[in-house]
Amino acid sequence: MGLGHLLMVTLTLLCTGLQTSEASDWGYWGKNGPENWPGICTTGKKQSPIDIVTDDAIRIDLGALKTYRYDFAFPSTLINTGHSVQIQLHSSVPIHLSGRVLSSVYILEQMHFHWGAEHTVDGLRDPLELHLVHYDKKYANFSVAAQHEGGVAVVGVLFELSLDDNPDLAPIVEATRLVSHWVGHSMARIRTKLIPLLFLPKDHTTYYHYEGSLTTPECQESVLWFVMTEKLKVSEAQMNVFRHVESSNGTLKFNYRPVQNLGNRKVYHRLEGYNSASSRIPRNMVYIVLSNLLARLLHKNF
Repeated sequence: MGLGHLLMVTLTLLCTGLQTSEASDWGYWGKNGPENWPGICTTGKKQSPIDIVTDDAIRIDLGALKTYRYDFAFPSTLINTGHSVQIQLHSSVPIHLSGRVLSSVYILEQMHFHWGAEHTVDGLRDPLELHLVHYDKKYANFSVAAQHEGGVAVVGVLFELSLDDNPDLAPIVEATRLVSHWVGHSMARIRTKLIPLLFLPKDHTTYYHYEGSLTTPECQESVLWFVMTEKLKVSEAQMNVFRHVESSNGTLKFNYRPVQNLGNRKVYHRLEGYNSASSRIPRNMVYIVLSNLLARLLHKNF
């Protein structure tokens, strides 16, 4: 690791340490659990994560997400933040996300994991979820962007269990094992360069989209969420490494926030070439048609 990368990692750890020390009184269980998180975490109206009800999602072609430099290999560092394991990719040129549904270009800030998954689909929770966190390039940094509506874009990738290890996860799992017993902030260099594109499903053109929040304090409601429809794989052996990460509050057997009330928000399911005008027959229309058919049958019989 060069001096420049080492300095970058040190600054990242210092910044992360400051952010966490301000919110060190939050956790995932007990008196500091999600029901007692501060401020907007308990009073907000657009909180995340949510349960994605597939039948209720509005099918529409919002356009594919476009990635820039996602197919490059980057040296990276894994950090035990005390609430998750977070990956910093070291690049002199920003890694970007854009798309028709995004009004700007978003810079990749970091990647981190939640076990089990934070977003559920039709009430089912997968074992693992990866968040690729981006911020709008018009803001100076992530912290500033998080204070503005639509300032943050997060891509969520769900993982389902497999009998075999996921080879792309192997270097991350190895680094996680190295820092798992270091309570507090600790870091390890990931032995191989990471290619962000490998942590998106092969078909990353289809996704669920909604407006929400960060899933950790301060839970700012500034996030444009994109949860991939397709899933990646993870083995039980790999999951066990995540579940043994230590924190100042004990072993992080899980680090997901419970699903939040959707309220009057809409969830969109991006499908290529789909016309929202013909997305599906409204449920009340189905009832009307069936009622008319039943009435006709009864009329004939009587």
